Amino acid sequence: MVFVTGATGLIGSFLLLELSKKGKQIRAMKRKNSDLEAVKNLFLEFSDLESFQKIDWVESDLLDIPDLEKHFDGVETIYHAAASVGFDDRSRKQIHEINVKGTENLVNLAIAKTIPNFVYISSIAVLDEIPGEKIITEKSKFDAERIHSEYAISKKKGEMNVWRGSQEGLKVLVVHPSVVIGSLDGNRASERLFQLAGKKKAFATAGLTGYVDVRDVAFAMVELVEKNKWNEAFILNSGDESFLNVFNHLRKAKNLGEAKLVSKGKLKLAKFLSQISRIFGGPYMSQASYHALTGNVVYSNEKIKKEIGMEFIPIEEALDFHAKRYEKFKS
Repeated sequence: MVFVTGATGLIGSFLLLELSKKGKQIRAMKRKNSDLEAVKNLFLEFSDLESFQKIDWVESDLLDIPDLEKHFDGVETIYHAAASVGFDDRSRKQIHEINVKGTENLVNLAIAKTIPNFVYISSIAVLDEIPGEKIITEKSKFDAERIHSEYAISKKKGEMNVWRGSQEGLKVLVVHPSVVIGSLDGNRASERLFQLAGKKKAFATAGLTGYVDVRDVAFAMVELVEKNKWNEAFILNSGDESFLNVFNHLRKAKNLGEAKLVSKGKLKLAKFLSQISRIFGGPYMSQASYHALTGNVVYSNEKIKKEIGMEFIPIEEALDFHAKRYEKFKS
């Protein structure tokens, strides 16, 4: 049996679908009052109701150890997809509770319950450029001297707990997805990409980063486990593109004009104004967010292509597929 955390989230939902296709017995964790409708609809669209109904749903909390440990009987592999995603430093407490303490609790219970396998979804946010090298690979490390978002710091600390688990007998697998392109119900944080790009007047930066389809993230995790690629880390990245080009591709499909390029100078001014706004409880652009929007980072996917022959869905194809689903949800 496999145990999936974050099962009602974007990656978790598509992971359930992929595991179901492989005929896995699934126990999925959800929080109190979580709505299963989006997951159910995903199965109805790409699988069937019977497959959805086979999932054993349990209600628990990563911070409630006595309750959490009730649900591990018969589990052989944990897929840890639950995370608090945020780039505003003000959400620090919640981010660290879920991403650090929650992961630590899960790793400790896996060791105590002798569950052999642990799959962790990390992020490219924890990988920094090696001086003198232009491409980020799995050999790239987290540079504590650099400016990072609270999210990146929390994911790195969570990942450290996972590698600590490997030293205590767990077989672990860590994946580093780039920016995930996906659609679930039109209300997820990742789907804001389609909302922002579809505005009458849109603005974007020339900053470059990596993108990957959520379907590839789910497929890669399951395939890596099937092929026993334990105690390894893999970057999951289809390719690299600028925010401006991504926005303009989405806008072209809707017959909208090109997005307006925001220069670094204007972004610096916006960052300064947001810091003033933060004092009064308004929106805030952190230093880490500024660097993310203006960076020029390329991520290698050569390792996973070599290890399992992974073929990624092209960025434009992923954008088109999920933009159509997003529009359907919003119509």
